[in-house]
Amino acid sequence: MTTEPNFLAIGVCIAVVSLTLWVTFAASRRSRSADGFFAAGRSITGWQNGFAIAGEFISAGSFLGTTGLIFYKGVDGAVILCTSVVSFLPVLFLLAEKMRNVGKFTLADVLVFRTGARRVRIVVAFSTIVTGTFVLLAQLVAAGVLLQSVSGIPFGLSVVVAGTLMGIYVFVGGMLATTWVQVIKSTILATLAIVVALGILTKFGFSLPRMLSGATDNTAAGDAILSPGMIFGQTGALNLVSYSLAFALGTAGMAHILIRFFTVPDAGTARKSIGWTVGLCSMFYLIVIVMGFGAAAILGPDGAERVGTGGNLTAPTLVTELGGGVGTIGGSIALALVAAVAFASIVAVVAGVVISAAGTFARDVWPSLTRTNDDENDVRDAKVARYAAVGFSIFAVILTMLIGDSTNITYFMGMAFMVAGSAHLPSLLLSLNWRRFNSTGAVWGISVGLVSTVVSLMFTEALWLGSGPAPLTIQLPIIITLPLGAAAAIIGSLLGEKRHGPSPERDEKFAEMLVRAETGIGAELAEVRP
Repeated sequence: MTTEPNFLAIGVCIAVVSLTLWVTFAASRRSRSADGFFAAGRSITGWQNGFAIAGEFISAGSFLGTTGLIFYKGVDGAVILCTSVVSFLPVLFLLAEKMRNVGKFTLADVLVFRTGARRVRIVVAFSTIVTGTFVLLAQLVAAGVLLQSVSGIPFGLSVVVAGTLMGIYVFVGGMLATTWVQVIKSTILATLAIVVALGILTKFGFSLPRMLSGATDNTAAGDAILSPGMIFGQTGALNLVSYSLAFALGTAGMAHILIRFFTVPDAGTARKSIGWTVGLCSMFYLIVIVMGFGAAAILGPDGAERVGTGGNLTAPTLVTELGGGVGTIGGSIALALVAAVAFASIVAVVAGVVISAAGTFARDVWPSLTRTNDDENDVRDAKVARYAAVGFSIFAVILTMLIGDSTNITYFMGMAFMVAGSAHLPSLLLSLNWRRFNSTGAVWGISVGLVSTVVSLMFTEALWLGSGPAPLTIQLPIIITLPLGAAAAIIGSLLGEKRHGPSPERDEKFAEMLVRAETGIGAELAEVRP
């Protein structure tokens, strides 16, 4: 899809990106050590971290992808947003404070606290990178589609621009820069979303029934847009439950979300972060539902042609129409603002994912590849992570260009949540709460969760390459893969204990971890910098 360049939109995009780059370079002097690069010096306050975590969710997947999904699929698309809000409850009650007290920089730091096994670091690193790849695919597809729509430059070149920027953010500014970029982006995007929602409701006299009636009148699906089943199809409740579980539980295993709890000075601040996140996300997701149904009502019968097959241009097309239409000054300004903020949102999210993957490579993979014994070499870790970020960015850009722009990005995000929920969550919970959990259980649980997820996805409709209908009608079969990952972690731990016998040292380490996780005693002290 190519259009005439919108020079106003391009100019606003450049202005917003310039602001975020200024923040990045300003943060660079505080990101030279590993503590500064990976954890922002543990100086982030509760509201700042809450806005940053919300920024990871208020992304292209929700603003662009889910708006388009609701435009095409109606109620079923809205269910995904509701489960996304619920997803913070497991993080709040089960992980937030314990993660802050036990971990240091990466997800593997928590899982190896009791065992110190390097093989656990390797398998966690691989799973984290796979999860991050799915997230990056979603965000970079959105970036390519968005830049292509406002500038007219090809999709591939648009992806390269976004990938270059995310590499700069991480290489130069580390976690501190990506955090502040997320805070700025979340604030602007939430404000803009409120304005757009008010614009939509104004057209219908602030009457939701009138808006929904207009949606059924102007879409090909008709009344079906207000009924369940357009996404979840023939399998009905089973598909709905599995899809919802992927989003509801996957958050608690997403590495780029969990490592943000290492940026705050103490566990209490980590808990407060979630409160800010839930409030901001709840407000935004309600607005996205209004935007999706509002687009169906306002864009008319030819709306599907204007938003693309994946629906990823629904939000930009909607705000252009609210501003007065294509070619008008108001429409151009509205598109410029949405395009700039959406692009900043995309780049901020991918930067957070890249720093997670880069940190995982530097701390969990590189020491094993080079056979170095100094596991706590801060200078080396920060340096390796910077160059790993560049390499990971290049890999993600190439893979995105191979996939193209036709898939709705929300489905890619669902894949990422499914991997995180099946591979990471069971082992994290067992590691923090079960005395008999060991390195064998961690390796088995993560490996089985990851492999079963990838294999099962190959048999779903979205990735099925064989002839005839796909064998699995469940779109995100976490209802199968999560129990497999949990069972493998438990069985592996029991077999590992049987093979190696009782371990007083392991029991002692578990007791130390339990005290540290629950009270914070022994956790690394963080200096709150001005």
